Amino acid sequence: MSKSAHHTLNSILTPQTSIVPSGTNGNRNASDEQFFEETQLPLSILDDYKSAASETEYEISENTRRVYTSSYAIFNRYCLEHGLSPLPADPRSVISFIGHQKESIQQSSGAQLSRQTLTSRLAAIRYHHIQAGFHSPTEHPLVIRVMRGLSRNKYRKVADYDQQPIMYDELEMLIDVINQQPQPMTRARDKAIIQLGFQGGFRRSELADIQVNHLSFLRNKLKVRLPYSKSNQQGQREWKDLPQTEPFAAFDAVKEWIEVSKIKQGHLFRSISRDGSQIRPYSVSDITNRKINQTSMDAKEHSLPRLNRNSGFLRGDDIYQMIKKYCARSGLSPEFYGAHSLRSGCVTQLHENDKDHLYIMARTGHTDPRSLRHYLKPKD
Repeated sequence: MSKSAHHTLNSILTPQTSIVPSGTNGNRNASDEQFFEETQLPLSILDDYKSAASETEYEISENTRRVYTSSYAIFNRYCLEHGLSPLPADPRSVISFIGHQKESIQQSSGAQLSRQTLTSRLAAIRYHHIQAGFHSPTEHPLVIRVMRGLSRNKYRKVADYDQQPIMYDELEMLIDVINQQPQPMTRARDKAIIQLGFQGGFRRSELADIQVNHLSFLRNKLKVRLPYSKSNQQGQREWKDLPQTEPFAAFDAVKEWIEVSKIKQGHLFRSISRDGSQIRPYSVSDITNRKINQTSMDAKEHSLPRLNRNSGFLRGDDIYQMIKKYCARSGLSPEFYGAHSLRSGCVTQLHENDKDHLYIMARTGHTDPRSLRHYLKPKD
């Protein structure tokens, strides 16, 4: 069981814990809705509590948990340096932290932290306060006013994170560079990643999570199932239909990668040895196995080994670095192109191909048409 699950379990089982509706800041009055509480809970339900508490491990994604942990560590360090309480924190401490962070300069770009980064820091503070049973100081009106003013401050020097779209011309440049790879296995894998990421408008985390049994090669299209995604965190059925007739279609590239690698199950995109001659040993932890088994549609796919370590497959960051590398080699500035360029390129290219909004949303998984406005530019 993870630390977060243990924390939740302990908070549930503590005899002194009183159940207070969220937003009351721990103060009860006659008008507050009260929950019934047993005087003492029997040990016979302990296993049931543990089973329920273990589900909190999936409350947020692993990537979000990692970001929150690192962001809250920065806030915690700031508070300790100035003799402030990080948990619970005074709203004025949070405002001071914002003041310190907004003036921080990133060594890589020489720019100040963006509003998105600062918002992520506050989200981490809020998350840890709620987990600990405290009202979040980030919801104080003064904190909200500071962030609102920050978003409208046009004089701050922040880095431009708007990655340029990779479209047919740029995609051809990338594939030309990949074709120069001397190792057939590396060449086949990287072409499959680039073409699948572009045609399907996948996020890098989605590409990394694709399993072999998520693919269906039909007569004239490749069908890819996404058990979970950023816009589908409840495990609803989501498919991407990728026609074989489109330019740079992923159908043949993915099929070639599977044939060359001889992968039968598990993660689609695997790590390759340095000399490019073989797939690295593949193993997944118990937790990863459970996720695979929960989303598998075929009981035959439930035979993956239950090992203690994740290795042998690509993560989202690996795909990010790979795309950056090929962009640099092809003459595309890594400063303006990255993994998200494949997704934005998919939207922009489909728009250029006169596809309507509903068609594009079905391809990318966007649930709100307004989300497409950022990508769609007026056509010549």
